[in-house]
Amino acid sequence: MERSMIIGFVLTIIIALVFSGIYIVFVASKEPTPPKPTVTQPTTTPITPPKQPSATLQTTQTRKPPLQVPKPEFQPALSEPEAEITMTRQIANGGTAVPGGTLTITILLEKKGAKTIRALGIQELLPDGWSFDGVIEGAKPDLTPPPGRTPLLEFAWFNIPPFPISFTYRVKVSKDFKEVAEIQGQTLYRADGGELRTDVIKSPVVPSGEKPATTPPVPDQSPSGKSEEMQPDSTQVEKTSSQVKEEKMTLAQVVSPDKYTPNSTLEVKNTVSFAGSKPVTAIALVVTLPSQFQFEEILDGPVPPIAPKKGDTGTLNFVWPAIPTFPFTLTYKVSVVENATGDKNIVSQVLYHTDGPQQQSERIITPIPPASK
Repeated sequence: MERSMIIGFVLTIIIALVFSGIYIVFVASKEPTPPKPTVTQPTTTPITPPKQPSATLQTTQTRKPPLQVPKPEFQPALSEPEAEITMTRQIANGGTAVPGGTLTITILLEKKGAKTIRALGIQELLPDGWSFDGVIEGAKPDLTPPPGRTPLLEFAWFNIPPFPISFTYRVKVSKDFKEVAEIQGQTLYRADGGELRTDVIKSPVVPSGEKPATTPPVPDQSPSGKSEEMQPDSTQVEKTSSQVKEEKMTLAQVVSPDKYTPNSTLEVKNTVSFAGSKPVTAIALVVTLPSQFQFEEILDGPVPPIAPKKGDTGTLNFVWPAIPTFPFTLTYKVSVVENATGDKNIVSQVLYHTDGPQQQSERIITPIPPASK
């Protein structure tokens, strides 16, 4: 009996536990336990500290312009009737230079036409080994090369002075200057259209046997900077005055025929005479041909070692290192292009030295109208 009661009690407890478990599972399925909250940590972007400036200061260096520049390719002349500029170059010392010395060069610009020139520049090409020294007189360009620049020199005006414009610059001659060299140049400009250009002006220079000067040479041009006539040094005025009384260089010019026809040729005769007690040590004939006229050849007379080439126009230089016997006549031929029009002039002048500063003859201007006029 007692044993049966114990077994019944135990079974009762087991059944109660089973039902209790079933109840708990049933309730849990109806009301699930909320999940444990998850704490999300904010993501922090690392802060990169700014770079500190270097303790070493950077020194800004001034950029110097180059002294050696390439040679240009000169373009053919281009102008218009209402804006035509002519360029003339005069070489001091009668076109001679001392190796290792200095040389002064004068540029003259003259204008024809009513249009206003709005841009103006010049390119000058020096012989190899020569370099720019500075502008020493005249209407100084606003833009000039730095001292030592070679071989291309570029000048420009931002405020264009009134025409005619003239200025003189100085160059240093190479110590190795032993043969005839040539200075070339061209003026570039604009009016109210595209770029216009003068003829390419070529000026030969002959080596001189003199010793280089120890002081800078005195400019050959007048202080006004607008005169094409060369002026002597003030310290030589008295000496020059006496020379003028003793010396006289005369130039005569004859052009035949006296009128031109397009696509034809003309003969030019220049007779040079000199009277004076002192010998001439250097002489050159400088001729300016008009546009549409070209040099052809020398026909007669003492042929100068330095002379123009066939097809040259603008300024022609005839230079005699060995002085011919006076008087002498040089005859040369020029050609006229097919489309030549308008009145023309051939301008000639003799530059020479005795034992003083450079002198010149009177300038001869020969008008040449067209045959149809």
